[in-house]
Amino acid sequence: MADSEEITASPEAAPTRPWASLAIRDFRLMWIASVCNAVAIQVRNVAGLYQVYEISGSAFQLGLTGVAQGVPIFVFGLFGGTLADFFDRKKLILLTTLGNLLVAVSLGVLTLTGMIEVWHIQAGTAITSALNIVLNPTRMSLISYLVPRTHITNAVSLNSAISQGSHFIGPMLGGLSLAWMSTGNAYLFNALFYLPAVYAIVALAIPASASPSGEKLALASLLGGVKFLFSEPVVLAMVLLDFVIVGVGYYRPLLPIFAKDILFVGPAGFGMLSSAPAVGGMIGTVTLLVIRDVKSKGMLALWSFLAYALALGAFAVSANFWLSLGFLGVMGTANSLQAVMRQTSFHLLTPQQVRGRAFAVFHMFSQGANSVGATEVGFMAALIGAPGSLLFGCAVGTLLTLGYWIGMPRLRKFSAEIVTP
Repeated sequence: MADSEEITASPEAAPTRPWASLAIRDFRLMWIASVCNAVAIQVRNVAGLYQVYEISGSAFQLGLTGVAQGVPIFVFGLFGGTLADFFDRKKLILLTTLGNLLVAVSLGVLTLTGMIEVWHIQAGTAITSALNIVLNPTRMSLISYLVPRTHITNAVSLNSAISQGSHFIGPMLGGLSLAWMSTGNAYLFNALFYLPAVYAIVALAIPASASPSGEKLALASLLGGVKFLFSEPVVLAMVLLDFVIVGVGYYRPLLPIFAKDILFVGPAGFGMLSSAPAVGGMIGTVTLLVIRDVKSKGMLALWSFLAYALALGAFAVSANFWLSLGFLGVMGTANSLQAVMRQTSFHLLTPQQVRGRAFAVFHMFSQGANSVGATEVGFMAALIGAPGSLLFGCAVGTLLTLGYWIGMPRLRKFSAEIVTP
C-alpha cells in the first residue's frame, strides 16, 4: 500500500473500509507476521501428526502428541503473559518466532538424517506450544497500541481472519507438501514461512506507550491477569461462556463418527465436514469487516453463543449431509462472531499494565476449552453416543446463555466502555 494511503493510529481516524487497519503500517507488519506464523504452525501440525502415525502406527502416540501440545498451555500460560507485560514486546515476538523457525529446521534435519523418533516430534510440539504461549498474548496485547480505539473491532476482525484462514489453508498446504516432497523437506518448506515473519517483526516500530509498565516483577505479578478477570464482570462472563459452551460443544473429535456411522459419507465427506466450520468462520469475519463496527457488542456475543448451541443440537440430530454441513457452517460463523466480540471486550476494558497477562488468561481459557472439551465429549459419547453427547452440549450451552442473558443486564448493554490506563 502506498505511503500516501497510510494513516496513523490517531483517535480521529475512523475505519471506512473493511481493511482499514491494514492502512496503518505497523499493524500491517504485525498482521503479515501473524499470517506467516499461523499458517506455518498449521502446516507443521499436519506434518507432525502424519509422521507420528507413520513411525509408530499408534493412535495412542497421536493422543500423546495432543497432550504435548496442551500441557504447556496450563503449566506456563500465566508466565507467558507476565513476560509480555514486563519485557520488550518486539523482542519477545521476534525470539519466539525464531524459536518456531528453529524447531521446524531441527525436525527437518532429524528426518533427513534418519535420526527422527516420535519423542522428537512430541518435544517439538511441546516447545512450539510453550513458545506460542508467549507469542500469542504478546501479539494480541499490541493490537490496541497499533490502532486507534475506533479501529479495535476492525483490527480484531482482521486478526480473527488469520486464525480462520490458517485453519483452512494450513492443513491443505501441509498435505500438499507431504504429497510433493519428503517429510523432511516438508519441515524445511514449513520453516520458510517464518522468514517473511522475521523480516516484518524487525521492521515493526512499537509505540513508546507499549513499553513495560515499570511494575516490579514478583510472584504476585503472575496473578495480575486472573485478578483483572475476576474484577471485570463483562470479560469474565464472556470467557466463561466461551469456555463452557465451546468445551461441552467441542464437536471436532466426534466428526469421524458422524461421517462414517451417521451420515455415511466416507473420507471425502469427512474432509468437507471438517472444513465447513472454517468457511463459516470466514463468513462471520468478513461480515464484521464489512459492517466495520458493532455498537451492541454484548448482545451480538449472546446471540452468537445461543446460535452456536442451537446449531450444535441441530447438527447432532441431522441425518442429512448437506444440512449437517450448513449447521457446522453456522457454528463456525457464530464462533467467529463471539470470538471477535470477546477479544474486543478485552481490548476495551483491560488496563494496559496487565494487558499481556490478561490475554494470557484469555488464551489459556480459549485453548483449554478444546483440550477439556475433547475429554468431555469423548466420555459422554462413550456413555450416550455421539449425538447424545452433542445434545448435552446444546442443552448446557443454551441454558447458560439464557441465564446470563436474563441475569446480567450489563453484558446485554455492553458496547464500548472506556477503560482508564
